[in-house]
Amino acid sequence: MSEQPPLVASADPEVEHLAAVLRRRREELADAEAVRIGDGAVAHELITRIWVGVEVPGVLCHASADPLRLQAAPGPVTCRRCRARRSGDSGDQVPGQTSLEL
Repeated sequence: MSEQPPLVASADPEVEHLAAVLRRRREELADAEAVRIGDGAVAHELITRIWVGVEVPGVLCHASADPLRLQAAPGPVTCRRCRARRSGDSGDQVPGQTSLEL
């Protein structure tokens, strides 16, 4: 594995450490079909976001901003917001998720 260049020439070592942790997290989740947030049961669609020039993992529905809480989930995406954002349609009710009446 090649070493990543620093974000900026005079970057703070703490910033470089955080960037390295986020890069590693993205690599760990690279093959995941979906991700859970913490111990949650809902499987979200995994996407890549840019944070301070570093590609980090995220979820399509923006339910979590912390990439370190994401864990690979077996099976397909079950999050209604993720599925709706991908297809543009709200789709069917997912078992275990409450449908809100607006």
